[in-house]
Amino acid sequence: MTGEGIRMPGCGSFSPTCYNGISGLKNRGHTRSERLMPNKISLSMVIHSHQPVGNFDQVINEAFQKSYKPFIDVLERHPRIRLSLHYSGVLLEWLEERRPEFIQRLQELTQKGQVEHIGGGFFEPILAGIPHAEKVAQIQRQSDFLRERFGQAPRGAWITERVWQQDLIPPLVEAGMEYTILDDTHFLAAGLEPGELHQAYLTEEAGLPLKLIPSLQSLRYTIPFRDPQETLAILREGLHRAPALFAVGDDCEKFGVWPGTFDHCYTHGWLDRFFHTLEEASDWLEVITLSDYLKRQKPTRRVYLPTACYAEMMTWALPPAASTALEECFHQLRHMPDGQRFLRFLRGGQWLNFLSKYPESNQNHKLMLRTCRRWHQVNRIVAPGTSERKLLTKAYSHLLASQCNDAYWHGIFGGLYAPHLRSAVLHHLIQAESILDRIEGFNSGAQIEVKDFDVDGQEEVLVDHPAFGLVVRPGDGAVVSSLRFKPRSMELINSLARRPEAYHRLVHEQASEQNRSGGAPASIHDQIRNKESNLAALLRYDRDARHAFRAYLFPSERNWQDFDNLSLDECAGLARDPWQLTQWIKVPTRIELQYAGTAWLNQRELNLCARKIFETSAQDSTWSAQCALSLASQTSEPARCALGMEMVINLLAPDSPDRYFKAGDLRHLLGFKGEIPGSQISLVDEWARLEIDLDAPSARCWWIAPIETISQSESGFERVYQGSRIMPVWDLELSSASETVCMLQMEVREQQK
Repeated sequence: MTGEGIRMPGCGSFSPTCYNGISGLKNRGHTRSERLMPNKISLSMVIHSHQPVGNFDQVINEAFQKSYKPFIDVLERHPRIRLSLHYSGVLLEWLEERRPEFIQRLQELTQKGQVEHIGGGFFEPILAGIPHAEKVAQIQRQSDFLRERFGQAPRGAWITERVWQQDLIPPLVEAGMEYTILDDTHFLAAGLEPGELHQAYLTEEAGLPLKLIPSLQSLRYTIPFRDPQETLAILREGLHRAPALFAVGDDCEKFGVWPGTFDHCYTHGWLDRFFHTLEEASDWLEVITLSDYLKRQKPTRRVYLPTACYAEMMTWALPPAASTALEECFHQLRHMPDGQRFLRFLRGGQWLNFLSKYPESNQNHKLMLRTCRRWHQVNRIVAPGTSERKLLTKAYSHLLASQCNDAYWHGIFGGLYAPHLRSAVLHHLIQAESILDRIEGFNSGAQIEVKDFDVDGQEEVLVDHPAFGLVVRPGDGAVVSSLRFKPRSMELINSLARRPEAYHRLVHEQASEQNRSGGAPASIHDQIRNKESNLAALLRYDRDARHAFRAYLFPSERNWQDFDNLSLDECAGLARDPWQLTQWIKVPTRIELQYAGTAWLNQRELNLCARKIFETSAQDSTWSAQCALSLASQTSEPARCALGMEMVINLLAPDSPDRYFKAGDLRHLLGFKGEIPGSQISLVDEWARLEIDLDAPSARCWWIAPIETISQSESGFERVYQGSRIMPVWDLELSSASETVCMLQMEVREQQK
């Protein structure tokens, strides 16, 4: 990079006359922003890079090799291309540990003034979904990291998934942010015209100002999928209204990670050609950072944006039927005369809808918020400079890491369907819980709280102990939805119900790659692939949330295939109706619930009375829990039937030889489905050093079936293991003369190293 290229960005080899006839500016102490040509078109690109907390190292490394590194390789060859870079703190930490030479290259680009670093939430949270204090803490942590490594405090913030609410302004301003970039759909929905998207705007909340930059969809859809000249044609549209800003913020993964884009961008040289095309247009086009643009062009218009995120996510956030209907509306409007006039006012749901759409995400989110409140309570009483203060700081890092967005939602890019991402978020959350347990010193037994902690209209029973955590749901069949084993920082259930998704209709089409041979790859939003040929046959939908200790009463002739196929014909009320919480005791920990209702079994009406008693305790690194289910029926003659009590456990790797079911001398990998005779079974995770023993006295067998979802990812539709349904089966004869009692015992312990 030449010195001239540093001092005179955007002008290339032009003489000083390109600065309105003022010569010798570089010797007169003028700043870089003052030397920018005021009557040129300005192009500002923000390139965003992120990897989720808990993503596989090989996946991040592949993204580094295919996208992050080659992008910077090309950028270094084009010193007149100046842009803004955003790396999430998660990714920066990975780069600093495993690719320190890459951090050094970024430092050199920063010192030369070729790149500006953008701030945001360190662990890439959805800011709208976390408390105010954590919004500020996340942004400040990112700013501190950038300042320490690059000597540059960020002025702008990247808003994760561009999920915008007006009340984000106070925490952004409090954390030192001056501007952010959001999709043009936000601005169009506020009533602006397309021609008004080529400038910065001001907004405010309670008088606190923030600058807003529109990111143009037209550029997001041509870069890198169209010939560079098509992007240039879009930029030329601004010539009649110079100085005009054309800004775009988009993912670096589009340049190499998305299917087909590595060959397109690097092997076939698209990115080099694109940067070269921009450089050749330097007589009318300058490629600059957003900060430098804002130094020169002060926004003078005010705007208030609606709650929104990018258009695709607002569609994904809706229930399947509504999502499909909205897509149909979009399609019809695009083909209507003058339909574009109305499209900008047509929006889907907000990001928070995902917490309604996916109760599993909502539970994790509310456990995180509960731990936030607990942390702040402890923070008020811990003195500075103490060992407890150091522990509290460590707990806060885990808490912030648990707010990483990916595991809380689902679309093409969302990671809710990825068990390892949910597991990582929960791992950090449980780590924070365990540290708070140590600081508070409650080791005399369990703490029990009864409240509607997840705001679903039903009270839950929350049990906290230094060795374990439980969430019992009386309103949903008296099941347990969280089994947290704190010595290994593991959530044992961590499953996901199989439910309809709007894109499942496409799975049936067995669609193939839509790319044209030899052409540019299609946008990921336009690609439809099945990664297996038989995925449609695997589509099935659960009637119940996949939780533990759910009781199924069903005809005795049913078999494990019926269990796998969700065709037990069980008594619905016993399985999923509300139970009454009748007693809870802290020491020893005991929770009792009762149920009474009418059920149909083999075309006979049964008046059922049932009771569940949960008892749990821990000693050292061993946790014991048991559920006793007593059942009686007011019936004129005995009723033959079968009873099962379903457990759901997810040890993540169905095909790994170090994780398996064990029954006597038999071993089965976690992906096993079928019947295992006997009353005892174990699950072993050698990698996590964990063993779970299940004992169901008098049970004749165990039925096991994997929970496999069919979900959409960047590379196509895929089967994902979400844990296993594990159910002991008892043969019963119900009558009014006696009460039947079935017991399921669980013991969880760490394996010795």
